[in-house]
Amino acid sequence: MTTQKRAEVTRRALLNAAAEVFTRRGYTDTKLSEILTQALATKGALYFHYASKEELARAVIEEGTKRFTAVCTPYLDSPTPAFEAMIGISFVTVDAALNDAVMGATFRLITELGDYRSPKTDTFATWISTYQLLARRAIDERDLREDTDPDAVGQLLVELFAGARLLATATDNPATLPMRTAMAWDLLLPVLVTAPKVDYFRQFVTRRRPTVDLP
Repeated sequence: MTTQKRAEVTRRALLNAAAEVFTRRGYTDTKLSEILTQALATKGALYFHYASKEELARAVIEEGTKRFTAVCTPYLDSPTPAFEAMIGISFVTVDAALNDAVMGATFRLITELGDYRSPKTDTFATWISTYQLLARRAIDERDLREDTDPDAVGQLLVELFAGARLLATATDNPATLPMRTAMAWDLLLPVLVTAPKVDYFRQFVTRRRPTVDLP
């Protein structure tokens, strides 16, 4: 293995280990020594790639935002009805955050390190703009009510789902996220869509909800 490839392997190991520890402990309580132990890396290797714990956390956020954008993009580019895409994204991101440590850490870190924004790391802005775009399409497709404000709906959904994620993390029970997300949709559907379509979308939510074994 070349020196360059070895350095990249070490960098990825540090990033993944940091994501797992940040997810469990949060930014403040994370110790670099625990990250090093999990990554099987030395302190010198860490500081070769990242100058500080904050820089490492920002790198996790940047990578997680990149993965989040990759999850959302197919829904924007596909012929899937927009409102179905909005539901789909809500569950795909739940599944990814539960099974991808980097994305899971990203959603936690952006609530703890919210003093910094850049086009590469503003995950919430990506999420909101995606939902607002899809909401406009859903109105045109007559799935969302005609009098719906797409910008307000996009903002509300992100606030709601981000809040559910924050509560699940705070109570140390992230496995409840699929249930919380499904419950939110169940309550929102009668407000967002016309009465004849409520049952269809409730069934759609049930089909899209990931199955998670609760502890």
